[in-house]
Amino acid sequence: MENISELYPTELNELIYNKVNQPRPVASATLKKYIQTYLHLSDTLNKNDNWVKESSTEQLVKIVNRLDMNATGKLNILNLFVMMRKDTLDINTLIELRTRLNKKKLLHTAELIENKRETLPDYKTVNKYIDDLYNQKKYVDFVINYLIFTYGLRNRDINLEIITNENYKKATEAKNYLVIRKSDLLLIVNDYKTKSSYGVKKIQIRSGRILDCANKLREGALIRNKFNNPVNDENLSYYIRLYDDLNESDYFKINVLHIQTLPNPVKELAKICSTRGSCDINTINTYYNISK
Repeated sequence: MENISELYPTELNELIYNKVNQPRPVASATLKKYIQTYLHLSDTLNKNDNWVKESSTEQLVKIVNRLDMNATGKLNILNLFVMMRKDTLDINTLIELRTRLNKKKLLHTAELIENKRETLPDYKTVNKYIDDLYNQKKYVDFVINYLIFTYGLRNRDINLEIITNENYKKATEAKNYLVIRKSDLLLIVNDYKTKSSYGVKKIQIRSGRILDCANKLREGALIRNKFNNPVNDENLSYYIRLYDDLNESDYFKINVLHIQTLPNPVKELAKICSTRGSCDINTINTYYNISK
């Protein structure tokens, strides 16, 4: 298994094995984040071997409490500890700490949402910006912005390869594709954050402008570096230019707010949640609803 290494402590390799072989395996990017978080923390604290499993619960709680980071960062560390110590008898202490940190995280999120309500542009402003990208023949930026804004996609979703329908039928690699068909396109998203919960996403795109852009850009990676090579997911945000330095989460918040003004908001919200790959209304309300 490529993620398992002889250089890693046993407890990290066990976590990797369990996460890859569980009924719903975690995405490769999530697994990489677990590994990076563990290795960085081990280096920062000057820890080695199987230090998480060998530490007492009280020691792990002290480590989390002393970290100089916000509640979300502490939760990421704590969740790593919980996953590694789930077979121990004193796990309840870690779970109680996680509950307290989650409450702090929700309060912080509410503050951020309040600020977003005052600072984010409206739907029409972003829509005009995207239209202008097409008119200025900035085809790559137009495709990126259109797909993220229209379908609520995340950055990783649009790290894709443009391909003809004929060549897609012969493709064997499970990655993200924008398939050019005669009168429309099919967006195939194999690699995205919540795939383990929602499976492969298939989105029919009837936009004539996207079809025109795909034909003009031709087959190959949509997002490329200065050497004309595809970029990996870790560096993706550097190459994605959205309106006024916003991010994909901001675009989704603007959409959720706009949808609430439509005649059938529940249906439209369900539609964009489906294409995003996130149908939990509580999550949408907590993290993306800036109308509250």
